[in-house]
Amino acid sequence: MSLDAVRNEIQRIDEAIIDLAVERQRLAVRIARLKQERGIPIRDDGQRKVVLDRVSALATGRHIDPVAVRQIFEILIGMNEERQREYAGLEKKD
Repeated sequence: MSLDAVRNEIQRIDEAIIDLAVERQRLAVRIARLKQERGIPIRDDGQRKVVLDRVSALATGRHIDPVAVRQIFEILIGMNEERQREYAGLEKKD
């Protein structure tokens, strides 16, 4: 396989990652709606821990750096929380 072919494959994967992040953001709006209906706060430290522990374990099992994966998911969770705040009409939390 040529260098360009491998780079094209990486580009395809990058696009799929972006598409999945978009889907995750779309689901954040659904979560925001459900939380709002139930009077649940946007930030859920218990759920955050569950997600981060799960992805760290998955990363370890698949032989990829769990610390880096955890950092990526911290960013994704933060993006989802921000989307939920936008849906709820709340200001950005610093």
